[in-house]
Amino acid sequence: MTQKLFTDKPALASHDLAEQAWQSWFDYGSLKRVEDWRWTPLHTLYGIERRIEAADYQVSVPEGVDESSEQGACAVWLKTADAPFAALNLAVLDDTLRITIPDDFNSDEPIAINIDQHRRTMQFSRVHIECGKSAKAALWLDAGVSKAGAQCPIIHLEVAEHAECDAVLWFNGAQDSAQIGHILVHQQAGATVRVNGIVHSGALARLDVSASLHGDEGHFAFGGVQCLKENEIGDYHIHVSHLAENCTSKQVVRGALDDESFGIFDGMIYVAHGAQKTDAEQDSRYILQSRSAKSHSVPRLEIYADDVQCAHGSTVGFLDPEALFYLQSRGIDKETAKKILILSFLHEAVVVEHEGISEALHKAISDLWLGEAAAEEISGEIDHA
Repeated sequence: MTQKLFTDKPALASHDLAEQAWQSWFDYGSLKRVEDWRWTPLHTLYGIERRIEAADYQVSVPEGVDESSEQGACAVWLKTADAPFAALNLAVLDDTLRITIPDDFNSDEPIAINIDQHRRTMQFSRVHIECGKSAKAALWLDAGVSKAGAQCPIIHLEVAEHAECDAVLWFNGAQDSAQIGHILVHQQAGATVRVNGIVHSGALARLDVSASLHGDEGHFAFGGVQCLKENEIGDYHIHVSHLAENCTSKQVVRGALDDESFGIFDGMIYVAHGAQKTDAEQDSRYILQSRSAKSHSVPRLEIYADDVQCAHGSTVGFLDPEALFYLQSRGIDKETAKKILILSFLHEAVVVEHEGISEALHKAISDLWLGEAAAEEISGEIDHA
């Protein structure tokens, strides 16, 4: 049962929605009965007493962007389908970090948010970002959790007409930790939103993405990277709703799974009545580095318009022996060739384009996969090959 996370009802937040949010959380009962949660192993969250705490944010914003803390919560989270941990977040947390990006804003400097958790607690954080008309902005959020700790960050991103917003959500957990995050995106006509999720450690890291395109000619993209080993679990649940005409969306997931790790992708493209000229695609691919590793991919389409282009695909397998032989035939040793092939594969999932974070994300993925010292040397090998 979801409420078994706590032996006693916790102290609720003081805002008006707290009691309603707690009831919403309580009503979920066993998450194994909820389709969106039945495949997510939640054992890491149970059986461990954790004190609830609010996050201590470290925030850096470019000049012209307003940052503030406000008490209260947004009811839109309670209307979001299958979001029990978002409801729990509202129930126990009072404050929201609010970031306001003005109309026509444009900066190469990203908004940087660091949320670290250093104790054996269950930490909650809530961020609300408003991106003004025709603005161009980027966000990099680092979420780190300590051994046997847990985090529940939620982000609400509202993007106005013709704005462009890129976001990187980097989840990094220590041994036996759990991270369950949710980003809710609402975008208006002509707006572009690109989100990259990275999970690479911890017993469980799940990211839910709920994006709604409310105006014509909008674009949404999600790129997910999972680098997992031992018994780690990475889980992406993506739901993109096309509610207007001439909108496009893309979901790209790349996973490298070793040992007994488990990679999950559950993606939905929803096209409403009247959302003609929709062009949407899903593509999830996993490379297994061990015969004990496994993946679970569920790409889905739900379409109620007749003039659309929608496609989905999912593959899982081992490294291509012909590609491996090609690199070896050019003087690259086998282990280095494997690293090059998997690194190139992971880079395919980068969808952010903002100058302030795109190059940094590519470098971070290389450093993560190869180690910082080896990344430069391997880069030279790739250029040579």
